[in-house]
Amino acid sequence: MYGWVILGDAATKRVNGQEIIITAHRFGTLDAAIRAWEDNERHRMAHELGNLGHLVNDTLDRLRQARDI
Repeated sequence: MYGWVILGDAATKRVNGQEIIITAHRFGTLDAAIRAWEDNERHRMAHELGNLGHLVNDTLDRLRQARDI
C-alpha cells in the first residue's frame, strides 16, 4: 500500500502518468479496495511479462533457425 494518498474515503496514486482513484465502494473498506487493485495490477503485470517472455523466446528461436540454415 505504498505511495497512496488517502483523501477521506478515497485514495489516489499516479501510475505510469495516470492518476488512479480508488474508493471503498463494493469492497467495504478502502484498505480492501486498494489491496484488490494492487493484486489485480500485480497479476496483470505478471501476465504481460509472461507474454513478453514468450515473444522474446520465439524471436530468439527464429533467429537461431535462420542462422542454422
